[in-house]
Amino acid sequence: MKYLPFVLSSIFSFFFSFKSTPLHEVLTRLSIILNVPPPCLLLLKEEVELPTDSTVGELGLSIADIIECVVMAAEDKGKDNESSSIITVRLQSKDRDSSQEFSLHRVSLGSIFSQYLSKMSTSAQKKVRFHFDGLKVTPSQTPAQLDMEDGDIIEVWI
Repeated sequence: MKYLPFVLSSIFSFFFSFKSTPLHEVLTRLSIILNVPPPCLLLLKEEVELPTDSTVGELGLSIADIIECVVMAAEDKGKDNESSSIITVRLQSKDRDSSQEFSLHRVSLGSIFSQYLSKMSTSAQKKVRFHFDGLKVTPSQTPAQLDMEDGDIIEVWI
């Protein structure tokens, strides 16, 4: 991962003046400026990922906040054979009470997260966090970005 704690203060100060600005708009603008796709960007405040579906106002952000932008490495395009393979991952609750296995091509994990969450109440869905190797996983990340292998376990924190 590559950390970019530079010029962002001037970019964020513009957006933070509008409390109704969704963070996904900030991410889209940053992706244009940095010339990387939006799924490769993470916004962090005090090492915690900011939800892109929230607004600046909902998160209580101001120009005084230090926001880090992390550019995640894109999948290596030379690995076509590997990216077409299917892997199986297990989503397992932190207390190990329940688990589900999913087979997927090396695409974003959002599809299996949605399937897992579909069996839960809306209020429970909002509390769920997914973690792999101790780090929070976002729906836009792929198994290749996380260096996952067949049979790996994603912890589900509720």
